Amino acid sequence: MDLLRNCLVKICNSVNTYMNNLDPRQDSWVILSSIVGQNGTTNKDAVGKIVMTVYNITRESFASSYSPATMAPPSANAALGLTIVPPPIYLDIHLMFMANFTDHAYPDGLAALSSLIGFFQQTPVINQQNTPGLSPEIDQLTLDLEHLSPVDVNYVMGMLGTRYLPSAFYKLRMIPFASRAMQARTYAVSGSGMGDIGA
Repeated sequence: MDLLRNCLVKICNSVNTYMNNLDPRQDSWVILSSIVGQNGTTNKDAVGKIVMTVYNITRESFASSYSPATMAPPSANAALGLTIVPPPIYLDIHLMFMANFTDHAYPDGLAALSSLIGFFQQTPVINQQNTPGLSPEIDQLTLDLEHLSPVDVNYVMGMLGTRYLPSAFYKLRMIPFASRAMQARTYAVSGSGMGDIGA
């Protein structure tokens, strides 16, 4: 399962449903996209929309990487003991929501951005109950509104190849990535001796 794409697409869909209930329109209010292509051309599909873009991915520093030995499947020989798998890592996805509305539509962009912030204020936790289609590997995620200084905002805008647009920055926390590939096998303790560990 492509966790990153699944999370972002489902969140984008939920925001669109909420905003369309407030102010119906034929196309989407929010799109998951870049605002400028790699060749420097403007993304025409992003005009008149809130553009949801990933501008950084970092490792969650407060999550424990401890992973106990995992039980072998019930059908396996009990003598095979417990399998040891790599510890999971948790990623934080830094998201930028840009109101790409210009000229006479500029106030509409501010209203749309306000609605988006309202949605995340009401839904600070993303889980299976409030986000249909979210990967079953995800229990819950949190969305934190981030504070960026004007200098930081200018840097991010420049990095993305665009000029300033009214924006909100969020950190989507604790996306789990866990491999089930076995690293080693451990055996139960018998008597007073310690179990053996073998690769």
